[in-house]
Amino acid sequence: MQNCIKKVAQAMEDARLPIDVDDFVDQFKPSMMDIVYAWVKGAKFVDICKLTDIFEGTIIRCIRRLEELMRQMSSAAKLIGNTELEDKFQDGIAKLKRDIIFAASLYL
Repeated sequence: MQNCIKKVAQAMEDARLPIDVDDFVDQFKPSMMDIVYAWVKGAKFVDICKLTDIFEGTIIRCIRRLEELMRQMSSAAKLIGNTELEDKFQDGIAKLKRDIIFAASLYL
């Protein structure tokens, strides 16, 4: 993962964008990847909380932000006419958006 991020940073640097490659690489924290992967595969919230020491509220906030980003990317794909990509984003959103993370209120 770090190698891929470094390649992206180097490409940005080659394109003369103002970037510090090491800072760019260091800002990526892949700790949420396993959590999100388990969530979209159907794991219960209590089970994904056991995978990490990250606070529950942070997990909820990150997954909600990911869903918002995916909605925006889906809209962008629709705007450029790429329905296949739009459908993939919509499928991902459907897998993310379930259970307590997207409840209207956590104080039921």
